[in-house]
Amino acid sequence: MDGKTFWDRATELIKARNMTYKQYAEYLGISVHTIYGWLKHKRVPELSTAYTIAVTLGVNLDYLFGSKETTIAKAREKELAARRAAGRVIRMAELIMKEAEKIRPI
Repeated sequence: MDGKTFWDRATELIKARNMTYKQYAEYLGISVHTIYGWLKHKRVPELSTAYTIAVTLGVNLDYLFGSKETTIAKAREKELAARRAAGRVIRMAELIMKEAEKIRPI
């Protein structure tokens, strides 16, 4: 993790879109004071609102909470690669066990 908070990352993405908090709040249909309250008290909005913020900023919710992956697709790719690797290890272990049983006296 890079030590950035939900709002550190969200703020970077809002600014990257050349928007102010006020403009972004209007876009979300909430009061700018709500956003300022979250920022001041270092609070994360409830899950459904946090999800909406992530989607409107073009990232997945995990990214706003600290993941290095910005998109669901990238995170899913990594997960699938890890599962494929685990599958290969399991198949290899099964082959080794079968071979070991051939040479082990029963």
